Amino acid sequence: MTHRSSASQWRSSTPADIIALDANGLSDPFVIVELWSPHLFPLAKSQRTQVKLKTLHPVFDELFHLVLQSMWSLLLQMILDTVAENRGVQEEFYNRFQYTVETLLQFFHAEGNGLTIEDMKNSDHKVLEEELKMNKCSSSELIEQYFLEKISQQRTLKHTRFGRISVKCYYDAPEQRLTVEILHAADIIALDANGLSDPFVIVELCPHHLFPLAKSQRTQVKLKTLHPVFDELFHFQVSPEQYRHRFACLTFTVMDYDWLSTNDFAGEALAPLSDFCWPGRPNASATGKSVQPVILHLSRNKPSEKPIMRMLEARTGDREAQELVRRLKEIEKSMDEE
Repeated sequence: MTHRSSASQWRSSTPADIIALDANGLSDPFVIVELWSPHLFPLAKSQRTQVKLKTLHPVFDELFHLVLQSMWSLLLQMILDTVAENRGVQEEFYNRFQYTVETLLQFFHAEGNGLTIEDMKNSDHKVLEEELKMNKCSSSELIEQYFLEKISQQRTLKHTRFGRISVKCYYDAPEQRLTVEILHAADIIALDANGLSDPFVIVELCPHHLFPLAKSQRTQVKLKTLHPVFDELFHFQVSPEQYRHRFACLTFTVMDYDWLSTNDFAGEALAPLSDFCWPGRPNASATGKSVQPVILHLSRNKPSEKPIMRMLEARTGDREAQELVRRLKEIEKSMDEE
């Protein structure tokens, strides 16, 4: 609809002489609005007006709105599908789609004669906006966002069926040294045929681009147990420029050691460095004598379920992105083979 007169006719559409289909000589009509044909609009969903009771001359005030809403939803889905099929291209590609969406928003609003801005900024619009925003990020920014989400999820974990790990972390500010004590774990899931596991823990600083010189470290393997006691100490050099980032964190990955095949993933937990590195924090202690253990609940989420992982996987020329994807795929493969 390009003319306001047409819009007015649609908005107050008044079908006349509807056939009587009820015993009282009237009908209770409503209208189903569809974009047809299926070949041109395979994703379009039908919508319907309200029912007008006992009349052969119903007035449907919402027809125009329903047609526009169907077209708007369809366009959003088509743009989202196009963006999803073209991940990893130059930023200008996504900037153009961002401009397109903003232009369409104003077109469908039609200076107040079309859809409302509130109706158009629906859940589909939010998904598309987030997709465009994330695709315009650098790989490092995507990885940082990945760890921010992981930290947020960790804070919400109260209890899981994958067990928990007890650690102590404290920071020596003059030496810029972070000490990590891995104390013990409990209720680790059984991954061996004997109903037990052979667990060990990998601890590392993440993301790697923030800690390029830090190497992952691991505990000894504890054989045939679901409640391993480690009592091992690890040290990392961490500067204030590194720990001040919200996404800077320690990751604890619990693995089940296998003699003849690849190790199995048992669970993981994260701890943000901001919890114990900032001066004045309770865990900002050089010796750790007054530091209380922290209990972290383990999780076993499939990385491929996160949209960020699909975006990073598409960036085949980025070494850090591909390394993270490779490691997470190995974890997911071990979960699938159980």
